[in-house]
Amino acid sequence: NNLLIMAVIGVVIICAFVLYFNKAPSKDIAAIVNGESITIQDINEQYDRVPEEYKQFITKEMLLNQSINELLLLQEAKKQGISITKEELSKVIDDAITQSGLSKEDFDKTLEEQNLTMDFVEDYYKTQMVINNLLNKTVISKIIVSSSEAKEYYNNNKNEFITPAQIRARHILVNSSSEAEKILKELKEGADFIELAKEKSTCPSASQGGDLGYFARSQMIKEFEDAAFALNVGEISPVVETQFGYHIIKLLDKKPETLINLEDAMQDIEEKLKLEKQNTSFIDYLNMLRDKSDIRIFKERGIEEKETFPKSEISPITISEVDDDCITKYGLKKDTVIFVYSDSCPHCNNMKPLVTELEDAGYNFYWATGSDSNAYEMLNECFADIMTGYIPQFICPDGVEHTGEMPIEDLKNFADKCRA
Repeated sequence: NNLLIMAVIGVVIICAFVLYFNKAPSKDIAAIVNGESITIQDINEQYDRVPEEYKQFITKEMLLNQSINELLLLQEAKKQGISITKEELSKVIDDAITQSGLSKEDFDKTLEEQNLTMDFVEDYYKTQMVINNLLNKTVISKIIVSSSEAKEYYNNNKNEFITPAQIRARHILVNSSSEAEKILKELKEGADFIELAKEKSTCPSASQGGDLGYFARSQMIKEFEDAAFALNVGEISPVVETQFGYHIIKLLDKKPETLINLEDAMQDIEEKLKLEKQNTSFIDYLNMLRDKSDIRIFKERGIEEKETFPKSEISPITISEVDDDCITKYGLKKDTVIFVYSDSCPHCNNMKPLVTELEDAGYNFYWATGSDSNAYEMLNECFADIMTGYIPQFICPDGVEHTGEMPIEDLKNFADKCRA
């Protein structure tokens, strides 16, 4: 439940608000929420803690909006008498340190290296615990997914529950064609494949007798994959050349494509639908708090302002104009979907196999991560007005964008919009 609650909290960064800009009563005040102030110093300190690779996507205005959301939730928790005891806070922090594998001394040293204090850690955990308890009371505990809803989802999305055909193979990898042919001759004369793999193969799998385990199509380099999938169980391939060298492949087993039945898929479906409902309910709840609150944001130095508006959807699709010459400069085709992601983002990692599946079906995607200097330059030059600062984000070269996770059918429909 805690993981689901934390996932819901994550939605706070893709929620939009109506903001009212007035003359600030103090140069130090960035916003006032129901009489409580958020200072420019608060926002600047948050921004300083943002990793450099994310700063091209995250603005101070976004952090200010997130701080407003957090303050609204904390104010409501206080009204409802929700609090955290010192004992509860200490236990959670101690558990976190234990799970990190660090000793107390190493933990303190890490804080010092990151210019953080224990007061900061305690304040952070206390805030999250209070918000967790509030959301559990007001949102999470009220979410129910019926068996009929789960069954309907299964029947409408059976493609999500298909396990593709897989094979299991061993291989021997060497650096020259002549050496590979020599090994193949030994195998045909009755030599043991496992022993030769351990002795001759340069692949890390050599210690396992060349065993690569089970794999589906698109998981191996094409030349290797085509040769392996063409074999019968027990058959040994001729020498196969790839960019890695020369392979001899032995097929061990084949598994046909299978459909996971409803009973086995039920738990995953219920968790997925529950999370979707929680996200929607959380947005509604936060909008309710906003509607009854006095929120003022002030135009001051150090905060980037941009008026935003509430949306009924968690991840609305928006359209902006994009310079065709800029797209051409970077060799982007009109039907390409730009996938903005980070390897450390769990939501992005959930989308990666879906993107790969659509690529296999003929759709064009450009994988853009902040650590790629070319992608960074292209995004900033061509799509600066479209970047939301949150990931995963999908962008069509014509200006259509979508922020957040989505099922593969929705991703396909989005990609079709890029093709149109």
